Amino acid sequence: MDSHLPNQENEREAPKYQNTYRLNAYNPFKIDPVDKIVKMIMINKLEDISYDGMECSKICESVAIDIREKIKNLNFDRYKIVVNLTIIEKANQGIQSIMGFLADTKRDNYSTFTYEARTFYAYCFAFGIYYE
Repeated sequence: MDSHLPNQENEREAPKYQNTYRLNAYNPFKIDPVDKIVKMIMINKLEDISYDGMECSKICESVAIDIREKIKNLNFDRYKIVVNLTIIEKANQGIQSIMGFLADTKRDNYSTFTYEARTFYAYCFAFGIYYE
């Protein structure tokens, strides 16, 4: 069967919307409530754990999902929410992390938080990326 012919599985098309020609959000991304959410969730979820290399990826994923869902509940209009959470072990080493991206300085924004526990460091970036 040819892959370019429509069938049951690929018949769904993305909905098409009329262009609004609106360039600004009614509810823009605000840093203060996002800072509070990131700080609260990271402290609550990470305070009782110790570093385990096998479990940290699962913990990162669950905490990042929790943070993203709470931020989405703030209903920022026309914003995609991206959360990047990293946990590293404290082992008398240094770390340098660089993140590069193109940003619209008028509309895009981000929040950061670093958490230090006895056996690890965790840092989180929560981005609000405007889309039209």
